[in-house]
Amino acid sequence: MKFFPVGWRKFFFVCFCLTTTSYVFFLPSPDSFAESPDLDPGIPVTREEVLQEALDNNPGIIVQASRLSASREEVGIRRATYYPQISLNLAQLYLNTPVLGISFPNEQPLAPEAILPTFTQGIFEFGRRHNQVRAAILKKQSRRWMLEEARLSVVWKAAMSFDQLAMYQHLLEAADENERAARKHLERTRLRLEKGLAIFPDLTQAKVYWQKSRLQIVQIRNSLHKAQADLVYATGHKKFRPYKALEDSRPVMLPQDPDTLVESAMNQRPLLMSLRKKDREKKVLVNREFDEHLPKLDLFANGLIVYGLPSAVTLAPPSSGLFFPGFQTGVVLSIPIFSGMSVVHGTQKARALFQKEVSDTRLAEIRVARNVRKAWFDLETQRKKVELDQTEVENATVNRDMVQKSYDRGLVDSVTRIQAQAEYVTARETLIADQFRLRMILDELEWQVGIWPRLVAKPPSVRVPARKG
Repeated sequence: MKFFPVGWRKFFFVCFCLTTTSYVFFLPSPDSFAESPDLDPGIPVTREEVLQEALDNNPGIIVQASRLSASREEVGIRRATYYPQISLNLAQLYLNTPVLGISFPNEQPLAPEAILPTFTQGIFEFGRRHNQVRAAILKKQSRRWMLEEARLSVVWKAAMSFDQLAMYQHLLEAADENERAARKHLERTRLRLEKGLAIFPDLTQAKVYWQKSRLQIVQIRNSLHKAQADLVYATGHKKFRPYKALEDSRPVMLPQDPDTLVESAMNQRPLLMSLRKKDREKKVLVNREFDEHLPKLDLFANGLIVYGLPSAVTLAPPSSGLFFPGFQTGVVLSIPIFSGMSVVHGTQKARALFQKEVSDTRLAEIRVARNVRKAWFDLETQRKKVELDQTEVENATVNRDMVQKSYDRGLVDSVTRIQAQAEYVTARETLIADQFRLRMILDELEWQVGIWPRLVAKPPSVRVPARKG
C-alpha cells in the first residue's frame, strides 16, 4: 500500500470496511475533485458609470436623436414657403412663323435663345402655410419628448440590469460559501466513517448534497453571465464584457401614495408629453386639409429676353441682337370651386387620424397609471417580504448552529445536519434575491413615473411644463 497515494489508500480502506456487508462502491475522496471555481474578477463598474455609459452608447438614443434632427429640417422646409421663389429658365427657340406681323427674311426659320426669369411670392393663403409650419413644430416637439423618453428608458433599463447583475454576484458568493461548507461536511463525514462514528448512508447524503451545491454554482454562474450580457446590451456594446457591479449604499424608501405618483406621472412622463404633442399636430393637420377649400393670393413677375434675331426684325442696333426685352407682373387669386370631393375626404381622413391619436394617448395614460399603481403595490409587498426573509434567515442561522453543535456531539445524524444547512442556504438566497428585486421594482416605479436617476445629470433637452387642468 505504500506505493499508492494517500487518497487511494483511503479509498481502499473504505472498500475493505464495506466488504463485510457485501457492498462495494467507488467513492473517491473529495480531494480528487476540482476545487469550487473562484468568482470571476470581471470589469468593475459602478452604477453611475453604467448609467452614463448607457446614455453615451445606446443606439436607441441615436435613433430618436436622428428623428429629432429630421423634424428640425422639416420645420425649415415648411417655413421656406414664406419666402419668394425665384427661378431662371434658358430656352432654345425655333421660330418659323411671323412675329408681330413681320415676316422673317427670305422666310427662313430662326433659332434664337431666350432667358425667362420668374418671381413668385405668396401673399395670403388663409392658414395653409401657418398650419403646415405649426404641425411641423409640434412634430419636432413630440420628437424631443420621445428622445427624452428614450434616454429615460435606457438609463432605467441599465439600472435594472446593474441590480440584476449585483443580485447574481451575491447569490454566487452565497452558493460558493455553501459549496465550501458542503465539501467540509463531506470530508468530516468521510473521516467519521473511517473511525466508525458514521454509517455509509451519511457519506452518500453528504456526497449528494455537495454535488448539488456544485451544480447550483454552475447554474448561478450562467445566470450571472446572462445578466452581464443584458448589461452589455443596455450600455450599447456589441462585444461581450464581463462586468462586475460595484455597489454603493442606496436606501430603499417607500414613495408616496399611488395616487400622488400617478398624478406626477401624468405631468412629467416624457412618453405622455410626446403623445399629447402628437395629438395637437394631428388636430392642426385637420385644419390644414380644410384650408384647401379656401382661396389663395399670389404675386408673380415674369421677364423675357430673346437673343439671336436679326436687326431687320428687331429694329435694334446690329450689335445688340435683342428682341422683346419684356417684363410683366400681377396678382393671382385662386379660388377652388370643385375638386371631386378630394378635400372633403382628405379632411375626414385627417379627422379620423386625430381621433385615433387621442384614443392612443388616453390608452397610454391609462396604461401608465396602471403600471405605477401595480409597481407601488409590488414595492410595498416586496418590502414586507424582505422583512419576513430577514426573520427567516435569523431563525435558520440559529437552527443551523444548534444542529451543528448536536451533530458534533453525536446527538443528531448527518441527514438532520444537511437539512439544517439547506434551510439556511435557501433562506439566505431568498433574502438576497428579494432585496435586489425590491431595488428593481423601485427602478421600474421611478421609470414609470418619469423620475430621472439621481446619479446622472438630466440632459437639458426639454423642460417639463405645468399640466393644465
